[in-house]
Amino acid sequence: MDKAYIKNTKDFVAQLKEEKVYKDFINYKSIIAKDEALKTKLDIYMKRRFELQINDSYGTYNSYGHLLDLQREYDDFLSEPLVQNYLKAELKFSKLLNHVFEIISEDIDFDLTFID
Repeated sequence: MDKAYIKNTKDFVAQLKEEKVYKDFINYKSIIAKDEALKTKLDIYMKRRFELQINDSYGTYNSYGHLLDLQREYDDFLSEPLVQNYLKAELKFSKLLNHVFEIISEDIDFDLTFID
């Protein structure tokens, strides 16, 4: 079996790592990692946010109100510039990865309609 796609994928990942959006994300991630309390609080916030979004996707409940409650609970924390910058960088990088996956799934006719 030809493994050229593995090399090509690794080359593509290397290209992604040169993108400003990735470098910004890694920069903020490394800064936050140096502050254990900040990292722990951010991890808890992100896990709770993720769980609310997943439950919304699965139809368990409408997460909008719960997300607003979470936002209010973490309001002071989320207003810290470092946290804001990290979350913005993480969102931009996530969007880039999502776009890449959309291109791949469309071009190989990978059916994701079951998600909708």
